[in-house]
Amino acid sequence: MEERVRKKGENGVPKGYIGVKEVCELFGKSQKTIYQMIAEGRLPKPLKDGKLNIWDRKTIKNILDYAKFTK
Repeated sequence: MEERVRKKGENGVPKGYIGVKEVCELFGKSQKTIYQMIAEGRLPKPLKDGKLNIWDRKTIKNILDYAKFTK
């Protein structure tokens, strides 16, 4: 069962989380590519908050940091 997040922050995204638009900007990829990366297991599945797909900000930051470190 998917975890639901309740407290809202800026732009309807709960504080400490980021939406798909920001994930796309951080990775420099389109939404289609982000969802392909999820399907391939390269990114974690998002949490659901109503209709929003959101990720824990720290998790995404750790993935980006690891990717930079391994280049």
